[in-house]
Amino acid sequence: MTETAGYTQVRIQAAIARRDTSLEATGSQVRAVVRLVWAGGDPAGTHLDGRPAILFYTQDGNGSWKRT
Repeated sequence: MTETAGYTQVRIQAAIARRDTSLEATGSQVRAVVRLVWAGGDPAGTHLDGRPAILFYTQDGNGSWKRT
């Protein structure tokens, strides 16, 4: 996850995934939106909680998910 680059001891505090219905009307691929809250230590050693991140995944024809 590029959002965590440079951080140490990264951990996920909470996560939720939902189907992205905004693309379904156009007949596009199935897409999921994953919202994370994570924590980790920055390069100065300060521990930071509650950092948000949003990830998008698309499903291919085999049922596998790929981050987009």
